[in-house]
This record gives sequence, C-alpha cells and structure tokens, in this order.
Amino acid sequence: MFFQALLFPVGILLLAVGGDRLVIGSVALSNKLNIPAFITGIFIIGFGTSLPELFVTLSALSKNEADIAIGAIIGSNIINILLILGLSLVLSNKKSLESISYKDILVMILCAFLFSYFLQIGLINNLWSIIMIILLPIYLFVSYKFFNNNNQLTNDSSQNGSIIFNLLIGFIAIIYGSEIFIEGLIYISEVLNIPEAIIGISLAAIGTSLPELAVTIASFIRGKGSVAIGNVVGSNIFNILGVLGLSAFISGQISFSKSFSGIDTAILILSSLWVFILVRNGSTNPKLYGSISLIGYFSYMIFLYS
Repeated sequence: MFFQALLFPVGILLLAVGGDRLVIGSVALSNKLNIPAFITGIFIIGFGTSLPELFVTLSALSKNEADIAIGAIIGSNIINILLILGLSLVLSNKKSLESISYKDILVMILCAFLFSYFLQIGLINNLWSIIMIILLPIYLFVSYKFFNNNNQLTNDSSQNGSIIFNLLIGFIAIIYGSEIFIEGLIYISEVLNIPEAIIGISLAAIGTSLPELAVTIASFIRGKGSVAIGNVVGSNIFNILGVLGLSAFISGQISFSKSFSGIDTAILILSSLWVFILVRNGSTNPKLYGSISLIGYFSYMIFLYS
C-alpha cells in the first residue's frame, strides 16, 4: 500500500522532469533554426509539453481507463487557460501579450467545439481520428506560412545545451512517468471512491500540465508573453487533434462513458473563448484578468468535488 501511494507523486515528478528536458532540447533546436517566438511557443514548446498528455492517454487506454484519458485532456485544456495563464498573468508585468495571432486562437476554439461534440456522443471513431491527424499538419503549415509570417525571431541562448541528450532524457522520463502516474491515479480513485472522470479532469490533468505551467510562468516572467500564449494555444490544439486523433487511431476508436457533465463542455468552450479576451485586454490589467481566471478554475474544481 505504501508503494502504491508513492506512484502518484513519483509519476508527477517524472512527467515534470521529462517535459522540462523536452522543452529545453526543443527550444535549443528552434534557436538554431531561427524560428519566431510565437511559432516556437506553438510548434516546439506547445507540442513538446503536450507529450505527457499523449503518453498518459495511451497508457490509460491500454488499461481500458478511457474516462481518465478523456478527462485528462479536458482538464488539461481548461487548466492551461484558467490556471496556468491566470497564474502567469498574476505574476507578470504589463506589455506581456504582444504579437499574438488571433487566427491560431480561433483554431483552438474550433477544436474545443469539435471535442465538445465527441463528449456529447461518447465516441471518437476511426474516421474522425484520421481526419484529426490530417488536419494537424495542415494547421501547422497554414499557421507558419500565413498566420505568423511577421512575428519576430527568438534569440535566447539560455536554452543551449545538448539537444539530443535533453530530448532523449525527456522521452524516457515521460514514457515511464506516464505508466507510474496512471497506476497511481487508479489506486487513488479506488481508495477514495472518486469517479475516474473526475480524477482525469482534476488530478491527471494537473499532473500532465506541469510542463506547461513551468514554461508559461517562466515565459511571462521573462517578458515573453507571445511564447507563453503560443505554448498554451499549441498545447490545446495538439491535445485535441494530435493526442485524441492519434490515440483513437491506434486504439481503433475511443468509447467513454457519459460521466462528463454539460458543465465540463461549457467550461471547455468558455475558457477557450476567454483567451480572446485575455489577449485583447489582459495587458491593461494582467493581475485582474489573471485573478478572474483563477477564481473561475477553483470554482470549477469545487463544483466537481461537491
């Protein structure tokens, strides 16, 4: 029992370390390629920090724990916006939300509506998985070629180092961390008699969002709000098109229960729409908008566990 109780924190630690190493290696690679800051946030950091969600989802599905897998993605997307961006804005200075593409945010909102559709029918079939996998590289091309062609290049030598070493360590930590993490979540849900859907939305989502939290807060503190927003937007898009699409394709399809309430769908969509407001007005009073985000997130958590 003592060993099982340690699985959850050890899994979180490995996911955090793995995500951090992947980000460092990816940013070092992007610096060599002179990729713009917002593109770095979306393509490199956003997708890199979403790898924990991918491995946790695949691990959960392999154990027939679909509700944990789906809940983790819902919760992660909500946490990325309300908790991570909210906390980052509270800690940030003004003029930290520059050079943001509204078109990428629109794509994220459309993905949230697509995910909401899946939540209503309780199924992601093989056809939809193929469509999502095809849409992801199309979005990447359009975003790089048309949405963000005027963004400035990033020049950050602080992330230099062994690219291959960091990427390798990151992948190993995330793969093993996801296995341990899921085992710990299943144990917690059984001991506390908490539905797996709620475990996925709250604890699993927080664990897999730790890399996004570290990267986003660091970006805001350094005055690189565009990288931070790109991280969140890219991560949320990849969670739906990439993680869900690839997981459903590998599994053949994903069937899950109707344990997810209408409030989960509503919060998912409203939080995505909230990013538009944050980007448009957040720089005027970041602490106010960040506080509103945090209040919204903790109110949602109270609702889940009440």
